[in-house]
Amino acid sequence: MKAFKAQLAVKLLFLALFCVILASCGKNPEVIYINGKIYTLDKNNTVVEALAVYEGKILATGKSSELTEKYKDAKVIDLKGKTVVPGFIDAEANLMEFSKQLSLLDLRNARSVDEIVNIVRERSKTSKPDDWIGGFGWDELKLNEKDLERLHHSLLDNVSTTQSIYLVNALGNTTWVNKKVLDGTKVNKDTPDPENGAIGFDENNNPNGLFYEAAQELVINILPQPSEQEVMSNITRGINELFKYGITEINDANITEQGLSVYKKMVDDNKFPIRLYAMIPGKGPLFEKYISSGPEEYKDRINVKCVSLEYDGYFETQDAAMENDYNEDPKRMTPFNDDFDIKEMTKKANEKDFQISVKTVGDRALTQTLNAIESVNKEVKSKAGRTRLEYLEFVTPADMQRIKAMEIIPSIRPEVTLTDKLILNEMIKPENGQNLGLWSNLLKQNNIIISGTDFPYHTINPLVVMYYLSSGLAVDTAANRLTNNTAQKLSVLDALKSFTVYSAFASFAEEVKGTLEKDKFADMVVLSDDIVASDPAVLLKAKILMTIIRGEVVYENKSPGALLY
Repeated sequence: MKAFKAQLAVKLLFLALFCVILASCGKNPEVIYINGKIYTLDKNNTVVEALAVYEGKILATGKSSELTEKYKDAKVIDLKGKTVVPGFIDAEANLMEFSKQLSLLDLRNARSVDEIVNIVRERSKTSKPDDWIGGFGWDELKLNEKDLERLHHSLLDNVSTTQSIYLVNALGNTTWVNKKVLDGTKVNKDTPDPENGAIGFDENNNPNGLFYEAAQELVINILPQPSEQEVMSNITRGINELFKYGITEINDANITEQGLSVYKKMVDDNKFPIRLYAMIPGKGPLFEKYISSGPEEYKDRINVKCVSLEYDGYFETQDAAMENDYNEDPKRMTPFNDDFDIKEMTKKANEKDFQISVKTVGDRALTQTLNAIESVNKEVKSKAGRTRLEYLEFVTPADMQRIKAMEIIPSIRPEVTLTDKLILNEMIKPENGQNLGLWSNLLKQNNIIISGTDFPYHTINPLVVMYYLSSGLAVDTAANRLTNNTAQKLSVLDALKSFTVYSAFASFAEEVKGTLEKDKFADMVVLSDDIVASDPAVLLKAKILMTIIRGEVVYENKSPGALLY
């Protein structure tokens, strides 16, 4: 009897294993993409013709004839020789702000104050007398000195005194308003500057309608608040816009509790097709909540595993913390956060398996940040690792070696670097610029570098950023002057990997995304041109034909046209 039972058990086990094997062999993909030039970006940089998708993941890659013969019942999409690369993972983005700005006036191309005012005036004519009129993207670098001196609420008052007008600049660090909005803020000549911000005043010591950095909260606090449904509608519109640029995932360091809640609701309603790596602020209520509960992965759409702080600001606005004084109004700005903030965030993050990310622009900011992180790591060893330093503009030779020793991931913003290259000599002594924009050095030393567009404050198009990286040249500058970082340019392949392979590793997702290999998510971009085997200039004319998430086409370009900005 015992022998019989043993034999039966063996037979049942064999049958079970046979069923598993049979089921595995019988997987039939929903769709096969054939006749393409598919850059898998695996360790061998393998290029294949076809790719089969099963339940949102890659089932197989290979030749078109082989896959179509093997999987005869699958839907077939003919790529007609087009190039396919992994979906773009943007290492720095702000989805909520971008979604808001889609309904605002686009001022990015305005090159004078009069042009800005005229754009606002045209909108005013078609708006109700008491409407709010918002605009975004005016750029100080595109305005001459006389125009900058003219910035005052009175110029916008000439457009309307009954409508509320507010215009946010390209960097998102300055808001210009008319008298109607100014009165709403309750600001007067005696109002003190808030912490990490400043209120603009004219020659008579009256508020001039300009709000800088944290002072913008005074304007934000009186803006009309959209309903949750309106917010969701804006986000949907924003996501669909991102798909036009091949973006399948974003790393967002501007997460709020309210925003995260809305995103989760949209995931629950199957209305959030994009992937989000949420980098929560390294102090405040949301930070304390997650530090208590730990990292969270929400339905393979939202991953909360990183905490982030901004140590300093931008070089061009003189709030980057530099070792040497600025040429004009010489001073070394007080950082947005201090060493204590970095240490507290790092300690708590290390204890709870969170990755840390710190924005460091100036060389002093970088040194101080490294000191703080290094000090904490000696006391409380990081469980997560993969520390990220965002922007990473100015890097001294000594700090370059420390970044390598500490196994830190460099995260760069090429467009910002090229802008800073342009104005470098105007801001600081030329010799202090030798440590700016060391892209190639960082990659060679660390074998990884990740890149972001920093939309909506800069170009949204990853292909344009890849052009910056692989050519070292800017597409456009405010003064139409040539600026370059050619000595530190990367190969097109590495530029592409900074938005795919390397970015996936930086968000702990290298096992499921970043390359087009078996068992990874079928997140892909179909391009009109072969960007890898071509001159970097092809990146500027290449068009996004399709964006695919989990094997499903979420965007198809019916009338292909270049999307640069």
